[in-house]
Amino acid sequence: MSGLKIESAALRMDPPHAVTFAQVGHPAPHFEMFIVSSDETDARLRRLADGLGTWQILLFYPRDFSFVCPTELTAFSARIEEFRLRDCDVLGVSVDSIEMHREWLSTPPREGGLGPLRYPLAADPVGEVARRYGVWDAEKEVALRGLFIIDPQGVLQYSVVHNLSVGRSTDEILRVIDALQAGGLCPAGWTRADGQLDPESLLRPGTALGHYRIRKQLGAGSFGNVFEAWDSRLERPVALKILHANGAHARSVAMHEARAAARLNHPNVCTIYSVDEEDGLPMIAMELLDGPSLAVLLSQRPLDESQMLQLMQGLAAGAAAAHQQGILHGDLKPANIVVGSNGQPKILDFGLSTRRQSTGAFVRPAASDGHGDLSHAYADSTVLVAAQEDGQFPTISGTPAYMSPEQATGQAAGPASDVFALGLIFYELVTGRRGLDDSSPVAIVVRLQNDDIATDLNAQLPARWQPLITPMLDRFPANRPEISKVVEQLS
Repeated sequence: MSGLKIESAALRMDPPHAVTFAQVGHPAPHFEMFIVSSDETDARLRRLADGLGTWQILLFYPRDFSFVCPTELTAFSARIEEFRLRDCDVLGVSVDSIEMHREWLSTPPREGGLGPLRYPLAADPVGEVARRYGVWDAEKEVALRGLFIIDPQGVLQYSVVHNLSVGRSTDEILRVIDALQAGGLCPAGWTRADGQLDPESLLRPGTALGHYRIRKQLGAGSFGNVFEAWDSRLERPVALKILHANGAHARSVAMHEARAAARLNHPNVCTIYSVDEEDGLPMIAMELLDGPSLAVLLSQRPLDESQMLQLMQGLAAGAAAAHQQGILHGDLKPANIVVGSNGQPKILDFGLSTRRQSTGAFVRPAASDGHGDLSHAYADSTVLVAAQEDGQFPTISGTPAYMSPEQATGQAAGPASDVFALGLIFYELVTGRRGLDDSSPVAIVVRLQNDDIATDLNAQLPARWQPLITPMLDRFPANRPEISKVVEQLS
């Protein structure tokens, strides 16, 4: 392969969608360069995309055979195993050609060379990649000492540029990688031994989070904590839900689903205003509702028939609007429903429960001891329990007291699961007691797996409600009515 072909690689155009400048928190600029290493002297092409799935470190330096570079590059090489343990690939980059890199790597240090290096060197002959990353010194026609850390998703997470005469510390870079991978707030001087600082624990009344100012905490749940906050941009109060961090992928998927749910515009669904991330905290700003939860309302007094009918109609209409847009709930229960002063219900948390299940993120049940099994959960708390080795229980997601039979057997929630949950809520509205009132979540799950709930509860229902509620509680999802049919029956 000729030197001309090799050196032209860094001149190739970016894909149309690529970011062409380096900015922390945004996708890293595309690169495509030929590389060579001590143990692989044949040049090969290396692209940004080749390193996706691992952490990538770009180590720009001015020139081969420079007396100021060898100690820095060899210091990184000497500790390469520590970088590999952190799933990090290191790549040195300079304007030198592949031929010059080969010569430098093969020349002993006593003769002015670098000697063997345990990571590859890349050729950026005209500084195209250095320009994209903002480290090009046009006067000297070399790259400054820039260091960039790119995460497994291809997002630039750290950048620092040093003067040509100032080297970089491997200790500091390893500390930064540890901090980035820890995922929490990591102050100056932080090390892995210190543990991570959870930014969510620092939220207090008066704390500013972007353009929101925290007023007070409203509640804590399986998916996150909810605060009353003031939106200084639109000058209105909002409910701000801060999602618990459960890994980058889980957080990304949950945020994606929350954005999908934000498309919902229905009087019986809590309105989502915005979905964003601030200071490392994923947050959802939504309508601040004034009223008790349906769970509180049911515990206080019996409801008359007109109230029951209004609640049923509103809940069915809200669920139908969501299902029409392909959005499931997966964890419908009285605690996720707020009843306004006008008697109209509003459903909270559409889209979050089903996605938490699909990401495999662990949700500890409220008031549990943290073991994460059903024996330590409460029947009305959301749980996500991984499959047990003995096979007694599959992976289960949902609230046991309002869970469908298919969820109890480890299947993902579907539209029919929401119908089943509404059937249990309707049953509770009519009778004043829970349909699944067993003493423990384990007993409820076993009952759901083995019994015919519809038959068990049908006899407890007044005759006029049986045609509506009993089919909603059918053991088999395919036999339950679609939510649109429930709306029709209630109209």
